[in-house]
This record gives sequence, C-alpha cells and structure tokens, in this order.
Amino acid sequence: MNNNQFQMTGFLTRFTLKKDRLKLLVWAVVLISLFVGVASKFTSLYGNQQAIDEIIKTLKTPAMVSLFGKMPKDVFTSADVFAAEMTVFMAIISCIMNYYFVIRNTRGEEESGILEMIQAHSVGRLANLSATIIESFILNFGIGLIYALGLQFANLSGTDLNGNFLLGFGLASCGFMFASIAAVVSQLSDNTRSATTLAYLVFGIMYIARMITDVTDSHYTWFVPLGWVEKLSTYQQNNWLPVILMLILSVILVLIAFYLNSHRDLGSGLIATKPGRASASPLLHDPLTLFWRLNRVSILVWFFGILILGMTYGSIFNTIGDIVKTNPMFKQLLSTSAIDNANLLIVKQFIGMLMIVFAVLALIPGISLINYLKKGEDKGYLEIIHATPTSRLKLYGSMIFISVITVTIILFAGNLGLYLGGNAVMKQNLPLEIFQRNLLGYWPATMIFLGISACLVGWLPKLISLNFGYLIISFFIQYFGKLLKLPDWTEKLTPFGYLAKVPVKDFNPTTFWFQLALALILIVIGYVGYRRRDLVIN
Repeated sequence: MNNNQFQMTGFLTRFTLKKDRLKLLVWAVVLISLFVGVASKFTSLYGNQQAIDEIIKTLKTPAMVSLFGKMPKDVFTSADVFAAEMTVFMAIISCIMNYYFVIRNTRGEEESGILEMIQAHSVGRLANLSATIIESFILNFGIGLIYALGLQFANLSGTDLNGNFLLGFGLASCGFMFASIAAVVSQLSDNTRSATTLAYLVFGIMYIARMITDVTDSHYTWFVPLGWVEKLSTYQQNNWLPVILMLILSVILVLIAFYLNSHRDLGSGLIATKPGRASASPLLHDPLTLFWRLNRVSILVWFFGILILGMTYGSIFNTIGDIVKTNPMFKQLLSTSAIDNANLLIVKQFIGMLMIVFAVLALIPGISLINYLKKGEDKGYLEIIHATPTSRLKLYGSMIFISVITVTIILFAGNLGLYLGGNAVMKQNLPLEIFQRNLLGYWPATMIFLGISACLVGWLPKLISLNFGYLIISFFIQYFGKLLKLPDWTEKLTPFGYLAKVPVKDFNPTTFWFQLALALILIVIGYVGYRRRDLVIN
C-alpha cells in the first residue's frame, strides 16, 4: 500500500458524512434516547435493595443468561443491573447499525456503479473504504461519548465516572469491531445481498457461541468477540482489557480489508459468484420465479440459521426447566408430577420470550423483500420487468407471496429447532401442540408487519424504512417491557401485544382471524397505492 491509494480520503469522508447525515442522525438519536432513557428510569424502577434482589433472581436464571448474558457475581446497585441487562442488547443493535452503513457504502456503492465514477477521478483505490471506516469510527465513538455523558446526568444509582466511560467506549469499540467485520466481508462478496448474509452469519455464530458459553461456563466467553462486552465488569472491576482487545481485532480486520481491496478488481469479490446457466430455466418465466431465484440462497441461509438457533436454545431447556436445581426444597414439598408441570410451565414461558425473537428475525428478510419493490425500482433493476407486459398486480403479488412464504418458513424453522433441541435433552417430552400453538399464535401478527410494509411501498415509498423502526420498537416493548415495568397499555401498541401469553395459554381464534383480516386489508390498500403511483424509470 502507498499513499496514492488513500488520495482524497479526507474529501470522501466529508462527502460520505454529508450524504449520510440524516440517517446517521436518526440512528444516533434512537440509540442514545433508548440507552440514556432507560438509564434515567432505572433508579425509580430498582432504587431499593428489595427490587434489585427480585430482578436479579430473574436475570440469573439460565433463560435470562442466554438472552442478556452472564450476570456479575455481586450485584449491589441499580447501575449494576442496568449494565448487565443493556450491554448485550445495545451491542446487537450497534452491530445492525454498522453492518447497514459499512456494507451500503462499500459493496453497495461499488455494485451500483457509483464507486467506478468516483475512482475515474484522481481518487485513491482505498479512499472510499477508508472514508467508510472513518465515518464508522466517528459514529460509534461519538455515540459512545454521549452514552458516557448521558449516564453522568441520568442520576442512575451506583454509577461512577470510570464505569460510565468504560460502558460508553466499550459499546463503541464493539460497534467499530462489527464495522470492521463488515468491511472484510464486503471484499469477499461481489454483491450486497451476499455480503449482508455472510456478515450476519458471522454474527449468528458469535451469538450462539456466546449463549452456549454463558450458560455452561462463562470463562470460555473470552474466546467469543461478542462476549467481550460482558467482560467489562462495569461499575465493579471496570475492566478495560476487553476494549483493548476489540480495538486490536478491529485494526487487524481493517488491515485485512485494505489488503483484500487492493488485490481484487473493481466490482468483483474474493469469493467468485457461480456462473449462471447459458439459457434460462423454463421455470424462470414470471416475477415469482425470478424473485425466488434471486433470493433463494439468503432465504435458505435464514431458514437453516434460525433452525440451528432454535435447536441451540432448545438444548438448554433441561437446564432452564429444572426447578429442583434452583431450589432443592421443591423436591420435598412437591410430587413428581407437580414438579414436571412446574418445569414445563417455565419452559413454556421461555419459549414465549423466544418467539418474539424468532418473529422479529423472520420479519427482517420478509420486510426487506417487500422493500425491494422500491429499492429495486430506484436502482433500475425492475425496469426490464416494467417494460414487459407484466402487470403491477403480478409484480406486487409475487413479491408479497415470496415475503409471506419467507416469514412463514423461518418462523416454522425456529419452532422446529426448539422442538428438536428441547426433546433431545428434556426428560419429559415437549408436546407438539405447544409449537403448533406458537406458530398459529404469532404468524398473523407477523403478517400485519408485512401489510404495513406493503402500504408504505404503495403510498409512502420514501418512508419504507419506518417499518424496521416500528419492528424495533415492538421488539423492545415485548422484550424489555416487564423488566422496565412499562405500562400495560404499551403492549397494545404492537400486534404481538394482543397474543394471550402464547404458548402458556392457547391462542385466541378471534384474534387470529382479526389480525389475518387486518393484514390482508393492509396488503390490498398497499396494492391500490402501488397501482396508482408513478414508477421510477431510469
């Protein structure tokens, strides 16, 4: 590498920051408001030792450890609870943010042809990648600094200056580490779809490894980069070593990304795309088969990834559903059948929490597919289809159908994984009825999100990303609502809030058909808007 390869990096950095300023601002405001807002509420929620002791009993159960990470041995203040509860969650959100910006500004701009025009001028080969990495560094550590300052003014009981800045910069370092991972995978794949899939595959492996090590032996979490944020020991030992490790790994990954970028052709990836057939398949004759062909790999990756995640969670059911290990006194007080029923109830409650996770994960590719009706249109990819005698109804209907099938099979994969993994380890077999109830209960709620996306594509195409924001809010309410003691009415702000504690209780057929009818109405309304609005034709 020589200096000429970085020529105009400063200019491109300023240009990238200006181009992304609105998106950067939205992400920063959402993350800071979420983090500081929760911190400011924590003292009122867990301001006395009794409240802290109660929540710690919950957070130290294997089910909560698998979701939020390992709790510290000694928990004395509400600040300790806050750090233990929010660190892993904020790290995951930070990962999503960094993947979005880095892959979009590297592989995305290369795929669209914008980078080729930029490099036709006196711009260094590595300037765009450098600008993207600098932008990511500014974004992560800018947010991390505000995290730390926000904690200073949040009046959270038990905080200290060292711990506040450790938590802020720890999350910033974790975010920049994921940005570096995204920079590497963007050099490996030759399109954004494959790069995104590969990046989330790496994250999924780390998440599963973190979950397993946290539940079995947390010492092994040191071997998982995602687990390093748990080792900060914020407000207790205040360990800065994980921050150093994350920064070292980030530097190594950035250097690898530079090396790979300088040794490949523009528009290509290190992993070559398999050449297509010389002639199209007879089945490739309409938008439905075309969209399946384009997205089949990512759909299958999502399916098997969620299946494996479900099996991993199911494999700890025997640890979660064993109240005798938690309190041996129950063995003397309760009969064997009563203990089995109590164990099953605990597992059902955990499955209910996991279904929120699986529903949200299933909706990510589902919503992305519907959004492609706008994004593919903007990039000119759908122009050839629009030029044929293909009706808008067929184009719109094909994409809706693919997205519905995608969400359905991924939700099914999560249930199947839980069923297989759980019954592989549980002494008492889990009834299939539990998982059928899950699927029937959560499926119509996911369809409402797809209906909202269809409406946005049809009527407000410039705001299609809003549904991802609504999805995150819905997840936060369902995932953290009880822990943060949010008012009961907040649950009704999301389709998931109308499910009557499925699978602990049976799903309500009235709710099932009402949500399904509402989703169908939203899809029809979306089609009316899609048929009436102007299309973007290059």
